[in-house]
Amino acid sequence: MRILIRVLEIGTTGVAVARDRVVDADVIGFGRATDQQIHCNDQRIGLQHARFTRSDSGLLLSCIPPAQAEVNGRLCRDASLHVGDEVSLGPMLIKVLEAPANFDAAISVEHDARESTVADDAPLPAFVTSLEQVGWRKRPWAWAGVTVTLLLGLILPWFLVGRSDASVAWLRASVLPSDMQWTSGPLHSAHGNLEVKCEACHAQPFRRVRNEECLDCHASTLHQHVPADHPAAVDMTKERCTSCHVEHDEPSNLVQLDTRICTDCHAEPQNHGAGPKTMPATDFAARHPDFQVSLLTAPDWKVTRARLGESAIVEKSNLEFTHAAHLNPKGIKAPQGEVVMKCADCHAPNESGTSFKPINMEQHCSTCHTLGFDPAEPQRKLPHGEPELVMQTLVDHYSRRFLGGYSDKFSPADGVAPPGASLSAAARARVLGTAKQRANQVAADIFERRVCADCHTVTREGTTALPVWKVAPVKLTQTFMPKASFDHAAHATGDATCETCHAAANSKVASDVLMPQIKVCRDCHGGETGTEGGRARIASPCASCHAYHDKQESLWAPVMKKVIRQAAARE
Repeated sequence: MRILIRVLEIGTTGVAVARDRVVDADVIGFGRATDQQIHCNDQRIGLQHARFTRSDSGLLLSCIPPAQAEVNGRLCRDASLHVGDEVSLGPMLIKVLEAPANFDAAISVEHDARESTVADDAPLPAFVTSLEQVGWRKRPWAWAGVTVTLLLGLILPWFLVGRSDASVAWLRASVLPSDMQWTSGPLHSAHGNLEVKCEACHAQPFRRVRNEECLDCHASTLHQHVPADHPAAVDMTKERCTSCHVEHDEPSNLVQLDTRICTDCHAEPQNHGAGPKTMPATDFAARHPDFQVSLLTAPDWKVTRARLGESAIVEKSNLEFTHAAHLNPKGIKAPQGEVVMKCADCHAPNESGTSFKPINMEQHCSTCHTLGFDPAEPQRKLPHGEPELVMQTLVDHYSRRFLGGYSDKFSPADGVAPPGASLSAAARARVLGTAKQRANQVAADIFERRVCADCHTVTREGTTALPVWKVAPVKLTQTFMPKASFDHAAHATGDATCETCHAAANSKVASDVLMPQIKVCRDCHGGETGTEGGRARIASPCASCHAYHDKQESLWAPVMKKVIRQAAARE
């Protein structure tokens, strides 16, 4: 066979180069091997991929299995070619041309280098013989596999589970699949002892778990989900345990943490018995009222609730204090010199890191606010306590000094006993009277002008000769948001400081409530998904901050703290 091969090479720049070849051979080979008449150095092409031979009607294409070719858009292994037919083989397009005079056939071979994406050193394709090529069809085997799976995995366990406990025990001990294969996930560690006792919860196969199965174990330890006088108490008796408590999930938390368990009622609280002041809440980012704070208020120290942002809120603790002065970046004057204070000097986190230890005078204030009263004995300190105890300390101190013969520039000469002298009863009474007068003078200075008056509200009663001072008791609100679960340790990350949420540096009176409004939290926290508003935030479902109508910490609180701390660490 005499054949004209017209080769058209298109380079990567788009420039085409054409050349003609004349081949006299009975078989024209196509492949990657060097002995092929039409050579293609592409890893997608086999060494001997296809061959062209002469037929009565033109050319005959035969591909060597498992190789195939695309003829006029259809994949095939053998084809009879006529003028105008196109054959795609890897990066090459072969067209059958009208044979010129003195030629038996003519073809054009177009190779576009821009379309060849396989490198010369790429691994060879894996030519795998399929089951269908050797006479094994997949469909019968697929149906057989489905039938066996249904028989062993569903029908057999179902049949035996419904018969007796002995049948179930035999099946679970055998090598056959049992009803244990039906589980959708592991149990929580709290229910780990039930891992092989499905019937403990699933009394009937393929029926949802009933409350009775839960109460078989939890009747004696079940806590009251809502107070008896709560508006939702009646509805709660009708709910199923599994509406909120889920198993076979990964990770297992036992409690469904998405917002649905809360918004079913709180989206329209008045429809569930709530009062008119209860505001709806569906999502932290989209619909959530501003925070309410709990405040201790003098003089009866009852807890009152107030919502941030609605009106000016003050804390009536009877304390005289200014954050601005103590947080002055230039420092404050102290007995030990200039001191630059930080929030952590007074606010020490508790062991869990979630809140802070109570502030007390002896530990947090006495370093600067000393209770000394006598320059002659600077080591002597007044007790921080009741005014009566302070007065008794002063009287005892000056009585001891004056009876001991120690001079005092503020006392008359005859008001101090001569050193070593033995006083008469009258003289002793006179010295003790002088000591009490001196004690009253010092007390007036301490209570009304410097030590006590710096931080406390002090009133003077009694007479000039027998004054009595009253110090208004101080009680600080320890937890402003007792109905929320907040983890300070999770928020003390990176460059975050207390000032990010608490505007203490500008607070000049102790009555300021330095709690942030919800808009401050929304800078970092989103709703359930954390993707609201077109900016990624920390996903914060209801369970992130709230227990379930319970004053104690929720079972899920440790899990949510861990999630929030991990999210904060990534920010």
